[in-house]
Amino acid sequence: MNSTDIEKNNRETFRVLLNALSMPGNVEKVNKIFNSYTLSIASTLLYSEVSYINNTEEEFTLIDAITNAKQQNIQNADYVFCCSLDGVLSEIKKGSYISPEDSATIIYLVNSFEGLNISLKGPGIDKEKKATYPIDEDFVYEFNKRNKSYPLGNEIYFLNKTNGEIKALSRTTKLEVV
Repeated sequence: MNSTDIEKNNRETFRVLLNALSMPGNVEKVNKIFNSYTLSIASTLLYSEVSYINNTEEEFTLIDAITNAKQQNIQNADYVFCCSLDGVLSEIKKGSYISPEDSATIIYLVNSFEGLNISLKGPGIDKEKKATYPIDEDFVYEFNKRNKSYPLGNEIYFLNKTNGEIKALSRTTKLEVV
């Protein structure tokens, strides 16, 4: 019988998420839990005092039972699990100056990181870093616009759903199309 140490997996996944966010452009890797990379991240991030929306094909029933997180609409969710970024940034919360932590984090499931070549600048990056992300120029514009007034803004994780690799963009990262 296979057993899964959920707490150990959550600690390891949390470290991976922190590393990806603190060093934009770097690729990290999460392990599966319940045969899913997405559920590994959900198990790590969700708990009874946060909310989420699941706009993916993944079944979250087990995660709901384990975490007791609240399902919410996209405008009020703390975590947005999605397979498309169309219109997502314009709908999610980005915090306020009194409560910047009251913002949403996106977990975007992708098949690969291929896409737009962009230049990254900001904390965690030595001068400048070139990277490829599965986004378009409209996303770059909207991301920069939403994150221009730090500490307001959003973070986004790009999760390769086939191999568990993950990249991130922090609210402090400035993007430029190359």
